[in-house]
Amino acid sequence: MVSYERGTVLQSFSVLVPWIGPAVSTLLVVRRMRDFWNSAPYLLYITPLSFASTVLFTFEYLKQFLLIAVAYSLLSPLLFSYLYSKKFDSMDINVNEYYIEVKLKIPLLSDQVIDPNSLFEKVVGKAVRRLRNPYYNFKLKSLNNCSNLKVSLSENKIIMRRRCGDIIVEVIISNSDTADMKLSISY
Repeated sequence: MVSYERGTVLQSFSVLVPWIGPAVSTLLVVRRMRDFWNSAPYLLYITPLSFASTVLFTFEYLKQFLLIAVAYSLLSPLLFSYLYSKKFDSMDINVNEYYIEVKLKIPLLSDQVIDPNSLFEKVVGKAVRRLRNPYYNFKLKSLNNCSNLKVSLSENKIIMRRRCGDIIVEVIISNSDTADMKLSISY
């Protein structure tokens, strides 16, 4: 069962405005979620509502644009959310003579307050979806069977580390709403 956030649900009801509503509500939801897969449950009701409002308005007042309205109202929420979430995808791969280092910026919701283990698992889960290389995927999926999570706190950031054989995963959460993840794999 997916739990919806009240503020995001209220923002997404701007979809009821014909023609402008699908784009605005999709951008509001994705700007808050910053991830296509986190905003997907909201798209399940944004898309039918945008279809209904835009097609009814177009059928009533602009019948010659009905086919365009159908295509726009069905495709725009998915297309806008995918394109806007790509703005937040950033991955750097640095190859050294000793190790491969993958750096990711993972978006987080600002009002999430959970324990460090589940926060680490959530960040690693998002990283697994983003990394498409099977070698990195396999290494990240095997992290749950490794050493304990080491958490160190400072004044304005949390550093979480887990070591698993030749792989070291470090997640740094600072005051911003993104988590910086560094994955180091030695050769």
